[in-house]
Amino acid sequence: MAKDKAVVTNSENPQRLIYCGPNIPSGILQRHTIYKGGLPEHLEKVFSDCPAVKALFVPIADLAKTEKAISSKGSAENVLFSEVLQFTLKGGK
Repeated sequence: MAKDKAVVTNSENPQRLIYCGPNIPSGILQRHTIYKGGLPEHLEKVFSDCPAVKALFVPIADLAKTEKAISSKGSAENVLFSEVLQFTLKGGK
């Protein structure tokens, strides 16, 4: 689950992704925000500063599975969530 997935940007059937990580300060990114057409370009700096953010974008169909994994201590998703949380606590934006 922690691996980057190919993002489909086909205009006929654009992939919808949902962000499952913690909120990023200043309203840059809120948990459970849905993006149509792949990863949002305006977050490239956040992705480079904290790659775990990018890994917590999942297809909407995977939301329940991802949320369950985030709650499971030691899972890859739980570790990624913790990394993003630490990034935000250290002032990451």
